[in-house]
Amino acid sequence: MKSYPITQAEIVELKQTMGFRINSKVWADYAEQHSDGCTSVELIEFVKKWMNPPYEKPADQLDTYLEDILKEFINFIRPDTAVKIE
Repeated sequence: MKSYPITQAEIVELKQTMGFRINSKVWADYAEQHSDGCTSVELIEFVKKWMNPPYEKPADQLDTYLEDILKEFINFIRPDTAVKIE
């Protein structure tokens, strides 16, 4: 899984637009604790730990599923970025 940076503002916006089946307080606490942002890998691990109810995907497909969702979101909110996440 390729890692790329996610800003704190993107962490907040991601919850507002995508949800990810995580309690809003838990997500807000995570965003607050990551004022410098995080990596995509860290965010996916956070989602896997706190999602409730869990996604009905086999474990071997869950990383790819979450990574694809995150890539789509980042590419959407960064339309002018010189480097697309592929």
